[in-house]
Amino acid sequence: MEIAERSRARVQERLARLEQEFGSTPVDQTTFSVGAEAYQRAVERSREGQVDVHAFVHNESGDVLLRDADGSWEVPQGQTQGAERPATAVERVVSETAGVACTIRDAVRATICGVRNETDSDAETVYRLSIVFDAEIKSGALEDSDAETAEETEASIRWDDPGEVAVAELV
Repeated sequence: MEIAERSRARVQERLARLEQEFGSTPVDQTTFSVGAEAYQRAVERSREGQVDVHAFVHNESGDVLLRDADGSWEVPQGQTQGAERPATAVERVVSETAGVACTIRDAVRATICGVRNETDSDAETVYRLSIVFDAEIKSGALEDSDAETAEETEASIRWDDPGEVAVAELV
């Protein structure tokens, strides 16, 4: 089986599992070209069955959690590891990157990404899956951490109104 067929089959399998867990989720598809190095990473991540995950984590006021990612603010995001479920990966990623605990409410959107190698037109398209989840912060999640960790967390996260530009780009 070729790369395109295998990666498409993995994506379809993950989408079926997502539907079993969360019901019908809107699915988009996009295709883009990347350099040889990024293309090779996409191939490797596809072979490993990794799914990209993003989290819209809301606080009690409805604001959305953003984390500092080398000077730009973004929603927590990462990849599944091994056989990890995407929803479990989101909880792990939010904890690791933003220092808070969350509970998944729903899968908001899934995007099938066709990744092409811009330097090799003969290379097959590899397909990857990206899922956006809606979550809420566990009550007391920020207060439960020790003082030093809480200060570090507060310096690396912020809460934005869901209508603001930083949040709207993924919706």
